[in-house]
Amino acid sequence: MRSVIVAALLVVPSVASSQETASDTLLTVNHYLDWEQVADPQTSPDGSQILYTRRWVNKIEDRWDAGLWIMNADGSKNRFLVKGSNARWSPDGTRIAYFADGEPKGTQVFVRWMDAEGATSQITHVDETPANLSWSPDGRSLAFAMLVKNETPWKISMPAAPEGAKWTPAPRIVDRLHYRRDRTGYVEQGTTQIFLVPAEGGTPRQLTKGDFGTSELGGFGAPSYDWTPDGRTIVFDGLREADADYRYRE
Repeated sequence: MRSVIVAALLVVPSVASSQETASDTLLTVNHYLDWEQVADPQTSPDGSQILYTRRWVNKIEDRWDAGLWIMNADGSKNRFLVKGSNARWSPDGTRIAYFADGEPKGTQVFVRWMDAEGATSQITHVDETPANLSWSPDGRSLAFAMLVKNETPWKISMPAAPEGAKWTPAPRIVDRLHYRRDRTGYVEQGTTQIFLVPAEGGTPRQLTKGDFGTSELGGFGAPSYDWTPDGRTIVFDGLREADADYRYRE
């Protein structure tokens, strides 16, 4: 009798597997269109709430969209908060800073008050994409990293194009080892630098400068940095040498 029972148990998986279809076992485009991701959880300073980024595929515009969601620390009251990503709590927990689309174009820094009113302000109006957002310890300033372009000028003086002319675009001049990335293509020529802006908004102030990128690669990529407890100093990594683009693995 025991051998019969074992045989019956062995048959069950084969029957179940025969009922599976390709859509159950293979990753298809339909799966991709329903794909969602969660990332970057941030616990509030008092430990009562968790803020995180939720990303999903926009089926209409064929792109990824992102929103900030919030829930209690025990997992209850999980709800949408605002469109954006990569939020950071202010030290006192009264505000969050995050990235979202804004004016004049592309990604900008925003601050939202975490009270019932939820007032939101756009803090930056920059032309490049900010990254690695961080509050100062006193909550009065925000630091972020951003590309500073370094255009390679033509060696030849070119005349201005006549009005209405459709000239061939100027060639791209590449003089760096790392000039392309997967899924991105050509990388903008320049260096990543650290900026500071008042938490109430204003003109960002560039803290680092030079022909050296403040990043682990020395040329591109958002840097790792942190504030000292008194808020008077920012410590960052980087390879501040003229040929850092070639030596970053040494």
